[in-house]
Amino acid sequence: MNAIIPGAVIAFTIADIVAASTPAPCLAGKRDALVRGHFEGPLICSRRDASFHLAGRTAVTGYSIYTYRYRFLPAGGGTMHGGQRLIVFHGSDYVGQYRLSPPPFLTATVQGTQVLLHTPGIRETVRLDFSHTPPGRIFANGEIEDFVR
Repeated sequence: MNAIIPGAVIAFTIADIVAASTPAPCLAGKRDALVRGHFEGPLICSRRDASFHLAGRTAVTGYSIYTYRYRFLPAGGGTMHGGQRLIVFHGSDYVGQYRLSPPPFLTATVQGTQVLLHTPGIRETVRLDFSHTPPGRIFANGEIEDFVR
């Protein structure tokens, strides 16, 4: 139960108000790096239509692995489009991506030098070896996907 207490004072600093009203940065702050790295694909900044999350960082090689899920209505309307990508950075540099073919969406986690891809409802986990470089080709969700810039 919420109650208003007479005489109570609620104080916020300007920093509190700004932090609460500041939207999350587009694509977790990686949009400029994606553009500089010549990312090929839609750059959707709407939180309603896209998610961009750090799955983890690989040990030894230090790759940052992000999952990017998005949907958009192309110019001129028509049918909603969408997809999922596994995006790889090294430091602040965009390295490349795998264009995954949902549905269903895959979840990604990182364990050591391995990136693990799991499809909900399926027991098998795909293990990607990032101990040297990102694999050039993977098999996930019944599809062969190439690592592309």
